[in-house]
Formats: sequence, structure tokens, C-alpha cells
Amino acid sequence: MDPVIAVVAQVIWVMMACQTQMLLAYRRYAMRRRRAAARMFFKNSCATVAWARSRRRRRCQRFCQWLVLAEMEEPRQHWVFPRSSDWWENIVMVHWDDRQWMRRFRMSKSTFIELVEALRPRLHRQTTSLRVPISVERKVAVSVWWLASGTSYQVASDLFGIGKSTVASAVVEFCLAVELELLSKTVVFGAAIGQIMDGFRKLGFPHCVGAIDGTHIPICAPGGRPDQYGNRKNFSSILLQGTVDHLGRFVDAEVGWSGKNHDAFVFAHSAFCAAMDAGTLLQGHGYLVVDGVRIPPVVIADGAYPMRRWLMKPYGRAATTAAHQNFDRRLARARNRVECAFGRLKARWRCLAHRLQVREHNVVAIVTACVVLHNLCESKGHPIIGGGRPPAPILVSSFEETEDTSNNRHLAEGKKVRDALAKFIENFGC
Repeated sequence: MDPVIAVVAQVIWVMMACQTQMLLAYRRYAMRRRRAAARMFFKNSCATVAWARSRRRRRCQRFCQWLVLAEMEEPRQHWVFPRSSDWWENIVMVHWDDRQWMRRFRMSKSTFIELVEALRPRLHRQTTSLRVPISVERKVAVSVWWLASGTSYQVASDLFGIGKSTVASAVVEFCLAVELELLSKTVVFGAAIGQIMDGFRKLGFPHCVGAIDGTHIPICAPGGRPDQYGNRKNFSSILLQGTVDHLGRFVDAEVGWSGKNHDAFVFAHSAFCAAMDAGTLLQGHGYLVVDGVRIPPVVIADGAYPMRRWLMKPYGRAATTAAHQNFDRRLARARNRVECAFGRLKARWRCLAHRLQVREHNVVAIVTACVVLHNLCESKGHPIIGGGRPPAPILVSSFEETEDTSNNRHLAEGKKVRDALAKFIENFGC
């Protein structure tokens, strides 16, 4: 269509819409005033009523004109606003070395290319007659950069030469693709259970397959519901419950519970707890037998967690013997892996260290993507360069010792296994 004809048609359409809106608004307003004037007629003279009606009519017309003009959208001047992508295409992709890539993107260029190829089937879009889509490389780059820097969408928009709203949609699309494509391949126990148990044995705690804890992820309070996610530290957050191996890589992660919930509540309602109770998560891995007590592969936690036959927590104030105190020291040293993992996660992906400025329904996908990318970088041996000092993780429990008596069977089984494991450590070390 001729551009001039298109502009003329748009102007005519806007004028007709304005006239229609003005007429409807005026009729509704005039009807209300007409009824009020009729009631006043019997109290005032006909001349006074006519003068008042004329004055109100003129005032109503001016108000309706202002209302329609205020609600009119300014016509777009550009189909796509002209922007420059020179920094990304000619500087980053051409001249940056791996150290600069890891400083800004937390990964080497080769790892970035692997990530792009893994997500290409889900992020690739067809070129149409209307516009050329953003390349998968630039979509992944702007998303990883935003997760790593924790800055605003506007800064990412200026650097990568795409619109601010496009950056926001690209980040969410990327995080959902990572969750769907890579979560089940990256955040798993896999076939390396023996290596994990050997790693914890070298840390001083035998027959262990993971350390579990929770941390707060700050978010913006949802509109109209400021207390729904409020925690005991007086800010809004969601909880990330993570289980890590001896190298600080996540083998399980559950995101989404409100920050006002306690570690024990989130744990008791998690899929990880249900799978471990049912014995379906670590099938085929042997038991350690001590004085007739069968010790399954265990997970270690702090004093806030409820006891299970497979979940070990410290004796705390109940440590009355040297064996108990030695058990607590070894458990604390091995459990430190999960706190370090949370610190490295937030140091690498700085968006998690600050209040997430995203919609409530997108928070889970963003946090999950950060966990997956953390494992990817850790497995590649990428150091954290330029992330600053790792922030102290905001833990949920802070060693608030609790004794869950709601299920006495779990408590009795857990204490029995703990005593047997403490005796094994005392007699045989690791």
C-alpha cells in the first residue's frame, strides 16, 4: 500500500474514532445532567434552568474533548526503532578473548556456542515478510548478560541494539528454554553417585550423597499482596531449596515457595523428600551396616530440618560424647558445600543477589535457569571473574534447631541411623 494513503487512512480512522467516543461520552453525561435539571425545574425559574443547562453543556463538551484526546495513542513513527548492534557484532564476537567472556558472560565463548546450539531448536524463529527475527546468538547473549550483571533491561537494550520490551521477553523465553531443555540433563544425580560419596568421604563424612539447605531469593512484592512473600527478615522473597554434591553442583533444586515458610515445611512438601522416603531416587545403591543397623546413602542438613533415616542433622545441644561432637564437626565441614554453592550461585548470577524486577510468574523460570547455568559453568571449571565478593547467602533456617515430633517413626529411625553412623566415624574414620 502507498505510504501516503496509509497515513491518510490512519488519520481518518483516528478522527472518526474520536468523534464516536466524544458523542458517546457526551450522550451519557448529558443524560445524567438532563435528569438532574428536570428535578431542579420545579425549584427555579425556566430562565435559570435554561442558563444552567447551557453552561453545563458547554462544560461537558470541553471535558469530553479533553478525555478523548488524553486517551488517544500517539501514532508510531517507526515500525522498528533504529538501534546499533555494533558492540555485540563487531567487538564482543570478534575481539573478546575467553577472560573477557567469563568476566561479562560467566562462561567462555566455546561454552556459549555449545549453549546456543543446545537451545537453537527452541529459540529459532522463522523470517517473515514483516521483519527479520533476532538471532539465537544475540537472544542467548542478552539473556546471559542480564542474568550475570543484574542491571536493568534498558542497559541491555542499549548494548545489544534491541528494544527494552524485546529484552524482557527474550530473557523469559531463554529461561523457559533452559528449564525445558537442560534442567533434566544438568540438575540430576546421574550415574556419579559413587564419585559423590567418595568426594564427601574425603571431606570427612562417609556414605553421603548430598548436602541440603535453602536460601532466600529477593523479589518485588506482588501488587495488592505485599505480605504473601514477606519473610522474617522483612523483605519479599521466594525460597530455593537446593541439594548439592561434594563439588557444589546442584543435584536437586526446588523453587517457588513463599519466603515466609520455614525450611522444614518446604522440605516436608518437596518432591525430593517424597522420592527419598519412597526409595525411588537412589535405587540400587548399597547400605552400610553397623551393629545390625542398615544405613542408606544419606543427605546432610542443619538443625532446622526434620530427622529421617536418610537425612542426618547435627546433635547440637544433645552432643554429650566425644563421638557425637566429632560427628557434628565432620557434618558441619561437609555441609559447608551447600552454603558455598549458594554464595557462588549469587556471585555468578548477580540478578539473584538483588531484588528481581520481573513478574511473579516468571521468577521460578529465571531462578531455575540460573541453577542450570551454574552447574554448566561449574562442570566446565569456569572461575567467577568480575562477580565481586560472593554475597553471604540469606539462609532460611540459620541453625534454628527443631525436633519434629509429628512423625515419631521418622524421628526414631533417624536417631538410630545417626548413632550408628557416629559410631562408624569414631571407629573407622572415613
